[in-house]
Amino acid sequence: MKKRGGLIWIAAGIILALLAGALAFWAIFRASSTQVELPMQQAAQVNVVVASRVIAVRELIQPGDVEMRMAPADMVPENAIQHIDNVVDWIAMTPLWPGEIILTSNVISPTIKGVHVAYTMDENKVAMAIPADDLMSSNNLLQPGDHVDVLFSIEVEVADEESLRLVTFNALQNLEIAALVRPGDLEAKAQTGATMSSPQAIVFTLDPQDALVLKHLRDIGGTVDIVLRAPEAKERFSTQPVDMNYLVDRYQMRIPVLP
Repeated sequence: MKKRGGLIWIAAGIILALLAGALAFWAIFRASSTQVELPMQQAAQVNVVVASRVIAVRELIQPGDVEMRMAPADMVPENAIQHIDNVVDWIAMTPLWPGEIILTSNVISPTIKGVHVAYTMDENKVAMAIPADDLMSSNNLLQPGDHVDVLFSIEVEVADEESLRLVTFNALQNLEIAALVRPGDLEAKAQTGATMSSPQAIVFTLDPQDALVLKHLRDIGGTVDIVLRAPEAKERFSTQPVDMNYLVDRYQMRIPVLP
């Protein structure tokens, strides 16, 4: 009986040891599974737009130039573009390489006026600034994207006379205002609701030859005024230079002659 009782205790001890080992193994397995699963849960993936080929500066991005990819959320910049519609038909402001995540700071819409003129302007034109000292500008009646004519008044020498005659003419027609340069921090003023100040300069996009004409007229002391066109008015207006003789003929003025 004593021998049988000893065997029972030995068997019970073995069973308990096996149970303890199984419980320990299960606890270790659960702990290792939790350690493996946590990083997987933290590594969330998000969709981003990346370049599928090399895109040069000022190039208009086409659908075949970009593609969607998944990337770890914690590695994606906040300004990453996540929809292809937000980049197609936009202009690259920096070189983009295959697989590079495209950021909002990398592209600009060609329809946006007044910002990053060099990226959106026609490559056959130049940008030129002149002081905004005309009445239209000083009264905040002009906006980027407006089309205007530039009028000049200059004094010219009259043939066979020792005098100067003031002549006014339409020097340049249908110029686009690319930007208005204003003093101070415009973004801060917009956020605080402050009144927008008058521009200091007007930036035009124009043909290189017209830029030389505009510079010369200003260099010789011409007085400039700007007239605003209707949005759909793109044609060239037929005008005649105006001086005193023109006014006399047009209004049939009679200048009295001294006896």
